[in-house]
Amino acid sequence: MLPDYQLHGLRLRAAGGSPAVRERLRRILRYKGAEPTRADAGADIRLAFDVHTSLKTPTGTARHVGTSAQCGIEVWDAPEQMVLVHENATAVVDPESGWAEGQVHPALLEDPDQEERDPLFHLVVLSLGLLLRHQGWFPLHAAALAHEGRGVLLPGRSGQGKTTITLSLLRHGWAALSDDTALLRATGNGVRAHAFRRPLCVDPGAANCFLELDGPDWPASLSDASKWQVGIDRLYPGQSESTCTPRLLVLPTIADAPTSRVEPIGPKPALEQLLAQSAFFLSSRPDVAGRHLSVLRRLVDQTHTHRFYAGRDVLEEPRTVHTRLAPLLPDGPASDAVSG
Repeated sequence: MLPDYQLHGLRLRAAGGSPAVRERLRRILRYKGAEPTRADAGADIRLAFDVHTSLKTPTGTARHVGTSAQCGIEVWDAPEQMVLVHENATAVVDPESGWAEGQVHPALLEDPDQEERDPLFHLVVLSLGLLLRHQGWFPLHAAALAHEGRGVLLPGRSGQGKTTITLSLLRHGWAALSDDTALLRATGNGVRAHAFRRPLCVDPGAANCFLELDGPDWPASLSDASKWQVGIDRLYPGQSESTCTPRLLVLPTIADAPTSRVEPIGPKPALEQLLAQSAFFLSSRPDVAGRHLSVLRRLVDQTHTHRFYAGRDVLEEPRTVHTRLAPLLPDGPASDAVSG
C-alpha cells in the first residue's frame, strides 16, 4: 500500500501489486502534483494496479468510445464502467464508485525505458482523469500561467509551442502552473484552473535558445522520456503557482512568419478548441458531459479570447511573447487570480 495523497483537496489512495508497480505509481502521482499525506479512513479516488499475465478485455456490451492520442490506448464504455486497453496493460474504471483497477503485463516492467512514452504512465493518468471528471475536475491540455495576478490559458495540441511560450513568459516574471495540463473547476465566482503537472516537459534542443536550461542534469520526463523534466522552481525560484482564475484564453499556433501576431476570436472557435483539448469524448455519462460543457462555456464567458500566431521572433526576440500577451490581460485585482 502506498501513502495516501492529496490533490487540490481530493484524497487519493493507490495500491500496487509489486514493488516495481508501487514505485511507478508513486512517481506518476507526484509528477501530476499529488502530495503524500497521512492515511485517512476515506478516499475520494482509489487506484490499484497489479501484475497479471492475463489482461482483462471489454465485454460484448461495451461500446468503443475512441482512442487516446497517447500510446494508442483504446477507451471502451461498458455499463457503469470504462475499460482502457493497451497491448500490455488494461484498466477498469468505475467513475461512480471512484476507483480504477489495472492489470500490467510483466513485459511492461522488464524494460521501463524501452519506449519514449510509457504506456503505464498514460494508462494511470487517463484512469485518474476519468475519475476526476466525475468529481467535477476537468483536465484540459493547456499551458496555464499568471501575470500580476491574472490567469491565462493556452490550450493546444502538442507541437503548437505551449512549452516555448511558457519558458518565454517565465523569463519575464510570469508564474506558471503547467506547460501542458490544467484541471478546471467551477466555483461560485467562475472557473478556476489548477496545476495538473508540475514539472515542465522540455525538448533538450530548447537549451539552444533558453540558455538557463543548460547546466542542470535534468531527468527524463515521465510523460515523454525523450524530453527533460524541468522543475519550475528550480529554474525560476518562486514562479510556480498551483491555481489561478483565467482571464485570458489564447489559442497558440506555430506560424511560418518572421513576426508574431495576435488576433481576437469569437466564443465559438474558442469553445471548439477547448472541447478538442479536453478529451470531451471521454465524458460519456450525460450528467458529467453536461457539467463539463457548462464549465467550458463559463470559461469562455469569463475570458478574453485570442489566437496567437507564433512567428520566428518568439525565439529570436526574448520579450516577444510577453509584449504580445501582457497587454491583452484585462485589468483586475491580483488576488483574484493566484490566491488559494
